[in-house]
Amino acid sequence: MTAASLSQEEENYVRMSLLLTGISPRGVRSLFDREFAPSCLDATIKKEYNKLNYLKLKRVINQCQWNLLFPRCSGVPDSKTFDVTLMITLLRNLTPMIPPAGGYDCLPSTVEVTQGADLSRIKYYRNYLAHLDDGKIDTTFFNTAWTDITGAIARLGGRTMEQECYQLKTKLLDQTNQEIIMDIKHSKDEIKEIKGSLEELKSSHLKIKKSHELLQENYEEGTKRYSLLQEDYEEMKNSYASLQKKLANSQQDTVPWNVRAQINKNLEKWKNKDKMFVSTRAAKYVLQLLQGNSCVTITASSGVGKTATLQHVALQMNAHGYDILLVTDPGDIVKYYNPNQKTLFVIEDLFGNFSVSQNDIKL
Repeated sequence: MTAASLSQEEENYVRMSLLLTGISPRGVRSLFDREFAPSCLDATIKKEYNKLNYLKLKRVINQCQWNLLFPRCSGVPDSKTFDVTLMITLLRNLTPMIPPAGGYDCLPSTVEVTQGADLSRIKYYRNYLAHLDDGKIDTTFFNTAWTDITGAIARLGGRTMEQECYQLKTKLLDQTNQEIIMDIKHSKDEIKEIKGSLEELKSSHLKIKKSHELLQENYEEGTKRYSLLQEDYEEMKNSYASLQKKLANSQQDTVPWNVRAQINKNLEKWKNKDKMFVSTRAAKYVLQLLQGNSCVTITASSGVGKTATLQHVALQMNAHGYDILLVTDPGDIVKYYNPNQKTLFVIEDLFGNFSVSQNDIKL
């Protein structure tokens, strides 16, 4: 490869790269060693541990730089291992340096020649170079930037480094320099492709994440629906079991359906009347007798509440699982008797006196 194989814009790029990667770091390090004496660097860094740790938490200092400040082995920190970014960070945060008027992240005006302004210049042009995609620099911009950077290096590192800058601008580029910079250019192209692939991966990741969230929502909605269906199923299952039980009971019922319907109708009337019933000692006594006797007769004078007491007690027995059958003929007791069901037969005299024979009771 010869110098002719590079265009003027590409050659500008090569020289600027050599200036910013070869000479300017030494200029920054010269200032750094004056501010942080190498013999006291370890003690100074340890003294500023809390502030440095804060910068690490804020991601101003990365893990690799942290390892240089606090070596894991028994060694001590050495500025020769520090990159330009780390040295500028320490100078900005650990020394009483005056920042440029526009801040450290902007290109200072040409009239600002403080140490803080010179560090900002070097950082600005390094970032500019790092974001160039085509490896070319316009000659007009190149000359202006070269003068700006050279002035900063001279003020930070002295006359010797200034002379190096002048020589680098005009000297013939050898094959080694060209090959190195062209390799850098190719690497930048590869990095650009990798970044593009990374963006595509990020986009795919976001789509997958959204799909996952949608699936999660659908899953949760499906789970809720399934739970509701399960509840409906259980309810239907219980209803079906209840219907089966009622059907089985109706098939085994010894009482004709029409008689059963009339009895149920009368029981509903009793329940409505019983809402106004006030429990009495007589009612409690009758209930107690029914629990120990197969036959109980309620007798009393007219108007004292025999009927109300009978109905109340019958409903109490019904609540305890007894089938209440209202009969008017003692013979119905034999007819409707069901050995599989606890039954309370009630003979009520609703319309006057009613008498039964002793023989009928014995049945």
